[in-house]
Amino acid sequence: MPFPTTRDALIAAGYKFENHGVCRGCKREVEWYITPNGKKSPFDLMPEGSSPVTSHFATCPEAGSFRK
Repeated sequence: MPFPTTRDALIAAGYKFENHGVCRGCKREVEWYITPNGKKSPFDLMPEGSSPVTSHFATCPEAGSFRK
């Protein structure tokens, strides 16, 4: 199953919006979702409509500092 490309597809795939927040690394605003497996996952802000879904880990210059 391909990764969802829109907010509606993300929700249909079982992701649940949790809240808005600020990245501790780059200080950009993010949207937090709970994955179908129960993990928290940050996404870049998605304006209303059919904007593309982008994991914040893919765009954050500090993403490496969050890896275990």
